[in-house]
Amino acid sequence: MRVLWYALLLAVLAAGAFFLERRAPARASREEPAAGSYGTATPAAKAFANLVDEYLDTWASRHPSIAAGNGIHTHDAKLEDYSAAAVAEEVAWLRTVKQRLADLPRADLPPDELVDHRILDGIVDAWLLELDGMKNHRRNPMIYASAIADGVHNLMTMESASAQERMRRITRKLRGVDRLLDAARTQLDNPPKVLVERGITMFEGASAMLGADLELAFPSTRGETRKSLLAEAKSARASIDAFVEWMKADLMPRANGKNALGAEYVEARYRAEELIDLKVADLLAIGVRELAREQALFQAKAKEVDATKDFLSVWRDVRQDHPAPGGLVDAARRAVDDLQSFVESKKLARIPAGERVIVEASRPFDLGLASMHASPPLEPTPVKSIYYVTDANASWPAERQNAWLERFNVASLAITSSHEAMPGHFVHSLYMRETPGKIRRIWIGLNPFPQPSSGQDGWAHYAEHLVVEQGFHAEDPRYAMAQLAESMTRICRLIAGLNTHLGVWSVDDAAKFFEEQAHVPAQAARQEAVRVVYDPTNGGYFLGKHAMFKLRDAMQVKEGDKFDLLAFHERVMRNGIAPWWAHRVLMLGDSVGKVVE
Repeated sequence: MRVLWYALLLAVLAAGAFFLERRAPARASREEPAAGSYGTATPAAKAFANLVDEYLDTWASRHPSIAAGNGIHTHDAKLEDYSAAAVAEEVAWLRTVKQRLADLPRADLPPDELVDHRILDGIVDAWLLELDGMKNHRRNPMIYASAIADGVHNLMTMESASAQERMRRITRKLRGVDRLLDAARTQLDNPPKVLVERGITMFEGASAMLGADLELAFPSTRGETRKSLLAEAKSARASIDAFVEWMKADLMPRANGKNALGAEYVEARYRAEELIDLKVADLLAIGVRELAREQALFQAKAKEVDATKDFLSVWRDVRQDHPAPGGLVDAARRAVDDLQSFVESKKLARIPAGERVIVEASRPFDLGLASMHASPPLEPTPVKSIYYVTDANASWPAERQNAWLERFNVASLAITSSHEAMPGHFVHSLYMRETPGKIRRIWIGLNPFPQPSSGQDGWAHYAEHLVVEQGFHAEDPRYAMAQLAESMTRICRLIAGLNTHLGVWSVDDAAKFFEEQAHVPAQAARQEAVRVVYDPTNGGYFLGKHAMFKLRDAMQVKEGDKFDLLAFHERVMRNGIAPWWAHRVLMLGDSVGKVVE
C-alpha cells in the first residue's frame, strides 16, 4: 500500500482549499423544452436513428436479460449465449456497427444525434474491450448466473405483460439453461478465485429463486401455464445445483487468475464508457484529494454533533438511532414524503402530477438493503415504480436485527432515499421519458457490463449531496455525516478499483482500505473490495457526481444572474443517462474541456 499512502500524503499537503464546503447556487425558475424532431431533421439523422434501432434489437437478442431491464421485451423468452461461436459472432457484429457509425456523415447530424453517435461509438468500443479484450465470459462466472437470475427476476417483478405471458416467457427462457451452463464449463478458464466464490453464491441464489420464490411471484395463477413453468424451473434448478457442485469441485481448485486487468485496460474502459480520457495516476490523484476533503468535513460534522467524543464514537451513536424491527417501511415512507416536500419547496425539481414513489417491503425473493425499481424509460407503457427496503428478519437474534438496521439509521435512511427515489433515480426516470432518442434512455446493465454509469449513478449520488447542501434538516449535522459517509465510500471505490487493477492491492488490502478510510463495517467492506474486481469502472458514481459539480459551476459562470438551479437540474435529467462529456456539449457547447479534474 506504499504507493497509495505516498499519494495520499501529497494530496493532503496540497489539498488546502478543497476542505471548504461547496457554495450553494442561487435558484430561480424557467423550463428547458425537450427536443421534438429527433431522428428526422436530416438524412443523416434518419440513418443514425435506423442504425440505433437495429443495434438495440440485435443487442437485446444477445443480452435479453439486460435488455428487459431497459424495457425492451422483444427477446424476453431467450437466454444469453456465451458459446465461443456466439461471442465471435457478436464481436464481428460490433465491428460492423463501428464501421457503419464511422461511415455516417457526422457533420450532417443535429446536436442530439451527434452526441448519441459519440456515446454509441464508445459503448461499442467498451463491449469490444469486454468480449475481445478482457474476455469476461472466460473470467467471470457471475455473468452466467446473472443471465439466469436477472432475466427471470425481471419477468417476476416488472408487470410488462400479463402474468400468464410472463410465465410463458420464463418457461421458454429456462429451456436454455443447460446450453448456457455447458458454455460456462467450456469457456471459464483460470478465473480469479474471488469471482468463483461470488459466482457460487449467485448461482445458489438463482437456484433458490427458481424454487419457492417463483411460486410467490405468481400467487394467484393456476392451470397448465403454471404447471409447465414449475416443471421447467425444477429441471433448471437441478442443472444449476449440479453446476455449483462442478464449480466447487473442479473450477475452484484451478481458479488462480489475476484480479488485475491493468492500467491500460481500465483507462480504455473509462475512455469508452464514460468518455473520460485520463491516466490512472490522474484519476487516483483526484480520488485521494477528494477523499481527504470529505474526511475532514466528516470529522468537523461529528464535532458539531458532540464535541466531547471522537468522530468514530459519534458515528457509532448516529448508527444506533434506527427504526425498530418491523418499522422500516413506515420510516422509509416518512423519509420519502419529507424529501418530496423539501425538493418541491426548494424548487430542486418538479414532480409531474400523479407521480409518487411507492415504498414497499422487499419481496421474499428480492432481498437487499434498498433499491429503486423504477419503470425503465424505454418501457412502452410505464410500469409501477417501487422503492423496496428490507427490514430485519424477525427470526434473527435481536443483536443481528439491530446490526442490520444500523444501516437504516434515521439520517442514512434519508440519504439513501434521496439517492434511490427523491430526487435521485425515481425522479430521473420520470424526466428520461422525455429524453430525445433511445441511446440516453438505456439504464446501466449488470455491473460488469459496459454502459455509461456516471450519468445515472452520478446524478443519484449528486442528489444525496444536493439535499444536504440545500438545507435538508440543516439543524441536525447527523444528516451531513450520513451523506459524507456515502461519499467517502464511493471515492474509496475509485481508489480501491484502480489500485486493485494496477495489481498493487489484494482484496484484503482493498477491504482494509474501505474499513479504515470510509468506516465501512468489515463484512460490507469485503463486499466492496470484491465488487471492484468484477466492476473495473465502478468509480463512475464518484466521477459522475464530481463532473456534475464541474458542469454546474461552468453553467453558473456562463449564465451569471440568470442561472436557474431548477431548470439546470431538469435539463440534466432530460438529457438522460449520458456521460458528462455529452452534457457539456449539449449545455455548454464544450466538446474539448475536461470532464473532471
